[in-house]
Amino acid sequence: MKLKFVCIFLSLFATAFAEELTSSLPTNEPIKQQFGYVSAGLGPMPIPLPVFAGGYRSQLGNQGLDVSLQVSTVVTATQVKTNVLYLRYPKPSLSSEFYVGAGIAPGCLFGSDIALFTLSPEFVFGKQYRNESNDLRFFQLQASFPTFSIAGAKPHNPVFLFPLITISYGIGF
Repeated sequence: MKLKFVCIFLSLFATAFAEELTSSLPTNEPIKQQFGYVSAGLGPMPIPLPVFAGGYRSQLGNQGLDVSLQVSTVVTATQVKTNVLYLRYPKPSLSSEFYVGAGIAPGCLFGSDIALFTLSPEFVFGKQYRNESNDLRFFQLQASFPTFSIAGAKPHNPVFLFPLITISYGIGF
């Protein structure tokens, strides 16, 4: 009987001690961050013309969502498009992390003799990090291919038969 009592007492003590140890360890909660940003870049390559964007990015663990409005010029025409991207962070970290993503971008291409509504799949690869001042920054490469014109509610012939590649630098706030 005494042995049973000692075994029960020791198991209860060990359980309480183990619980105390695990509660003092840091928890592995997923990374959560959301921020607005502005970015500037060059594109569509190979013509290095300015591209400007403003957007919002949200991250939970290794998944994220990026929504932005991008304005770029293609010599005689200007393109305004909205990007909606799903992002994947293979190794999430608040200090420095890479990401890849894909999404869709409805937009408008207009100029002196052109006005088209466009739709294109988007692919993105980038690195997001915090600098010495703990400010959020990112570099990214974004490719749009193919870009279709939209008439009615259906995509038609591709407007661009080559990928539109943009390289940009962003500042989070």
